[in-house]
Amino acid sequence: MEQGGSRILRAYAKINLYLDVIRKRKDGFHEIISLFQNISLYDRLIISKIERGIEIKSNVNIAENILYKVWSVFTREVRIPNFGIKIILEKNIPMEAGLGGGSADAAAFLKYLGDEFNISDEKLNFMAAKVGSDVPFFLKGGTAIVRGKGDEIEKLSPIKGYKVKLITSPQGMLTKRAYEMLKPNHFGKANCNVYKLYEAYQLRDLKQLQYCTYNVFEKVILPIRPDIALNIKKLKKDCIVAAMTGSGSSVFGITLNNGEYEFVPRGVEYEEIEL
Repeated sequence: MEQGGSRILRAYAKINLYLDVIRKRKDGFHEIISLFQNISLYDRLIISKIERGIEIKSNVNIAENILYKVWSVFTREVRIPNFGIKIILEKNIPMEAGLGGGSADAAAFLKYLGDEFNISDEKLNFMAAKVGSDVPFFLKGGTAIVRGKGDEIEKLSPIKGYKVKLITSPQGMLTKRAYEMLKPNHFGKANCNVYKLYEAYQLRDLKQLQYCTYNVFEKVILPIRPDIALNIKKLKKDCIVAAMTGSGSSVFGITLNNGEYEFVPRGVEYEEIEL
């Protein structure tokens, strides 16, 4: 790519079709098991080369933009490149909503840098984990069972044929606070093994799908956030299932044919156009 030329990447949001916490680890992180699914809501990153450093412009004010951390990790782990980066970030994914927007943006930037420098998938995954727990998932994305602190990814065949409705409360929910509210008696209480839910999606077993959908954070967040509880109730009126995603303020509903978004089989991708 010529100096100053631009590429556009889409960074897709995710929903947690299933999310349980197994235990709190000795390193302070929580051990999770989750069924992650990318959806067609996305941020756009317009990336171009400049002489040096990094410049980020966004349509949303972000206090500590994760893209700076990506650049810091990259320049430390690879080398200081003989050029800089300018990013225009078009945020569409709500923040503090459990949709993984920041992690998706980070993965998109890492993909761009990985392609520019011909970095191996192994090295890219290593850097992604350094940036944030969910970032490795978004490098491949699609449908996956995610374990550990979010960095153990089991890629699955895509789930197809569903639509998604989203409602996001204006007031966000900090992930750190949500995890702090969880107690050991909340851990490992899902109705089903995560594979049962995945199988239900593949077979369109709607009864099993309803029985197995689970998010541990509903136990601690819904009692203090009646707005989120009300949004779930609204979606349940005309959706197969409705639940929180992640620990955030967004809730999703799954339908067969009536929703603004759909499942997508990747976490990030280039738009065809080059500026």
